[in-house]
Amino acid sequence: MKSYKMNSLDYLCFIIILIITSCNRTYNKSEDGLYAIDPRTFVDNKILLSELADDIQYIPLDNSIPFVHFKYVITSRAIYVAAKGIGILKFDSKGKLTEKIGARGKGPGEFRYGMAFTVDDLTGNIYILDPTTIFVYSPGGRFIRDIPLNEYGSYGFNDIEIFNSLLFIPDHLPTGESKNCWIFLDTLGRPVAMRKNYIPPFQSGIETPGNIYKYGNNIFYYNYFNDTIFSVSPDLSDTCVYLFAQGDFRWPKERIVVTRESLATQFNNIFRPSQMFETKKYLIFHYAYRDQCAIALIDKEYRKTFLLYRKEKNMDGKTVPIACITNDIDGGLPLDNINYYHENGYEYFTSLIDPFQLKSHIVSESFKKANPKYPEKKKELEKLASGLKETDNPVLVMVRLKR
Repeated sequence: MKSYKMNSLDYLCFIIILIITSCNRTYNKSEDGLYAIDPRTFVDNKILLSELADDIQYIPLDNSIPFVHFKYVITSRAIYVAAKGIGILKFDSKGKLTEKIGARGKGPGEFRYGMAFTVDDLTGNIYILDPTTIFVYSPGGRFIRDIPLNEYGSYGFNDIEIFNSLLFIPDHLPTGESKNCWIFLDTLGRPVAMRKNYIPPFQSGIETPGNIYKYGNNIFYYNYFNDTIFSVSPDLSDTCVYLFAQGDFRWPKERIVVTRESLATQFNNIFRPSQMFETKKYLIFHYAYRDQCAIALIDKEYRKTFLLYRKEKNMDGKTVPIACITNDIDGGLPLDNINYYHENGYEYFTSLIDPFQLKSHIVSESFKKANPKYPEKKKELEKLASGLKETDNPVLVMVRLKR
């Protein structure tokens, strides 16, 4: 076979073609050059847990106080769980209960709901959010102070995060009458910074249409009714990092006023992202849109999408998608409702699973026939599940991501 040697002119043409090709890879870029999240462009690529992670750990939580959980927070010091009607339960890294923090009631230091909270990893103090008040507790559960929030929002708040020793409180309740998109308070309750809300008043009928997450040195915020995902830096300046693309899958201004009757007909046709977070490699969120329901992983460098779900029959016998990641590491339960945690240079997916579901899964045919990547971990999971009772408290799953 005759070989071909590229001359200088051929080489120059090759470089020009390569540059042009690279420049044409827009990856859903907006006019501002930002990546625009558009569910209409999602490609149904598949990925298994073993392609993302290399280890999985299960931590059964102490059964001293039975509870139904809402939010949970993991820090380098402990595991905290908001328990319905009880308060915040604090566990050590092995799942042993060490403290009960706060209580539901109307007395001093007591709250009505207490489902949203955050923990300062530096001081160990816990900040529990009721709609119009923050309750502050020491690491040992001693009530320190309360911080009224009435002057900052007319309907109250439902989310809170600690950020650079400041309290970040977003206002993404289902109304456009919010005074601010978010506020920053110091830990004594004094205002430090805020971003005014410019959306005209409206009523959506949707609860909690947005969320916040931390990644790197920044904190991120988004809301259904705004096309911008904001990143707030340590100096409290904010920038737009991602956009929600425009289209008939968004809440257009002419339909932003939603009645209870029209909500049902409009809701399924609207793109609804939730539980958003980032890892070093991926932007990740749950979403529902028309007949789609999945966890979306978007490669931050190449913008390739992976849609994670399984199909099940619902009570009506209709096959529907269920957002989850198939667990082929040990053959355990598929992971849904995943959160993010990082420590000592490692990143983790985390989730709380129900012992009843775990025990049911272990005796299922799908588990018995499973050939996971790590067979020894399958045996460890069987042993763990056999030692649990169906009524035990949840089990914390820690999935270590590949570096």
